[in-house]
Amino acid sequence: MTTRHKFLLLAATLLAFYGTAGAQSRGAAGPVGRSICDTCACTPDNVTPVTVNCTCTKTKLLIVREQDTAILSSVRDLTLASCGFVSLPSSGLSSSTSLARVTVRDMKLFHYTAGLFPALESLSVEDVGELVLDGFGPANRTLRHLTLRRTTVLRLVKGTVTAAAPLRRVLFDRVDVDEIESGALDMSFVSDSDNGQQAAADGFTVVDSTIKSVQTGGVTVRSGAVRILNSTLDDLASGAVVVDDARGGIRLSGNRLGEMTGDSVSAIRWDGDASVHVDGNVFRTLPADMQLLRSERPAEFVGNDVDSVDLSPFLFGLGPVVRASDNRFTCDCDPRRISVLKLNQVFPGLMQPDTDSRFARLLAENYCRQPANTTLAGYRDLLVREIACKGANLTVVQPPHSSTAQSPPSRDTAAPNHGNTVGTATAVYVTAAAVATSLLLRNLSVS
Repeated sequence: MTTRHKFLLLAATLLAFYGTAGAQSRGAAGPVGRSICDTCACTPDNVTPVTVNCTCTKTKLLIVREQDTAILSSVRDLTLASCGFVSLPSSGLSSSTSLARVTVRDMKLFHYTAGLFPALESLSVEDVGELVLDGFGPANRTLRHLTLRRTTVLRLVKGTVTAAAPLRRVLFDRVDVDEIESGALDMSFVSDSDNGQQAAADGFTVVDSTIKSVQTGGVTVRSGAVRILNSTLDDLASGAVVVDDARGGIRLSGNRLGEMTGDSVSAIRWDGDASVHVDGNVFRTLPADMQLLRSERPAEFVGNDVDSVDLSPFLFGLGPVVRASDNRFTCDCDPRRISVLKLNQVFPGLMQPDTDSRFARLLAENYCRQPANTTLAGYRDLLVREIACKGANLTVVQPPHSSTAQSPPSRDTAAPNHGNTVGTATAVYVTAAAVATSLLLRNLSVS
């Protein structure tokens, strides 16, 4: 517990004590003092309210005492808003078995302890400076909607949401999260019992948010869509986001993505015609083996800005029904990029015609970040003509007139290199050989 939390807890305890004593000394409303309905708006009446709306000034504490739990036992909707601090019974509102919807908004701090609302179906938290969320306890059997907006969360701990919750929707909108621990969000989404079908919005959505770190197994989504939109994710561990039985597909759009591995976002099983959309993102480091783009599932990788990637395994590892176009890659003299761009010139006839055609299309439909408006094919031509990376190129081996495949030329047939070109030449041959081996193995496995 931080010093800040200890201070606030101490202040709440003292104020609760003096507030209760003061109310009783004034002889207000019987022997138990003032009820929550003397402080909050209760409808339709103060005896058996169905809705309670507590709106305080930010300099005032809201104290919910043990004797208030009987009044709250019939409440279905509770709003806590604009309070400087809220003091709730340490044991939670165990008798509030009808309380299904809770809204918390416009506070500096709110601490949700496990078991606070045992029958909760919907929690909405908006404009909270710091949310401490310990988990839902018994409400994991009833929770259906979780919405966080314009809120800061230092840490989502293991067991925050468990697979037992019959979720419909989880939304993070303009939320800042420092860390999502392993096992924090273990989410299972279920169909609407009224019609047996899921609406398109069902699943886990993150929009306009910042998440600094997601540990392995931090987010698991079963039978629901995943949408991460216009957000910043600094560090995604291996297996950070796992989708099992993806319904509604997976969309990563308009994000800034930092450190990640090939399986940082991965799918185990798919449902129906679910597809993958990865578009408009900025990748600091794009994994060449990104799992979402290597399956037989239709996928789009469009309009992304990629700072660093090993182009050879990335381009040749794309699944057969993946559309990759209008992406911008770093074009420089790194052998990891030069080698694959010049593959046809160095090893003419190496690839099967359909592979060669697709490779040519990828080079024609994707671009360099710099020079601007230059396709990968155009940059390859600059390399061949030694306009780009002069002094760091292989002498080009001209493609044969015959369309039949030929064996790769030996090093003895290559023209001599000068200066520091030897290392680059070696890297090109090694990479191309690796690609050739990969293609042969793939063809064998298919046949």
